[in-house]
Amino acid sequence: MTLEITDEVLRKCGGGSSEYWFSYNDYSIKNISDFNAEDKPENMGQIEYYVSLGIIPFIHIGNEEMLRAFVREKGSEKLINSLRAVKSEDFMDKFWKCYNVYPELSEGIDDFAQSYIAKKLCAWCDENNISYELKI
Repeated sequence: MTLEITDEVLRKCGGGSSEYWFSYNDYSIKNISDFNAEDKPENMGQIEYYVSLGIIPFIHIGNEEMLRAFVREKGSEKLINSLRAVKSEDFMDKFWKCYNVYPELSEGIDDFAQSYIAKKLCAWCDENNISYELKI
């Protein structure tokens, strides 16, 4: 089997959400709410149970992670150094303020995000012995 990496699959790993899980059984990505945990043995944890069924947490990439990578690639040295010092809880607000001021941030963010997430997803597939094919 092969995981087909499409735009829809990329959307499921972006945004930092951990609601999606990958099934080795059918190479699908499912929402955690789709699984029935009622059959779980009492002496087993939830994650341990899912892993025993061949289901692992799907990769999730946070917006902050992607935007910090975007700044490192597209930003000037001054901007990179300025945003590097920003704490996590303040980063998103500071980034969008900079986005409106610095011309180097005003183009290419969507293409960068798709490429960044695709690369991270391919690396995750390699680490988890999941064959895949890019369809984007």
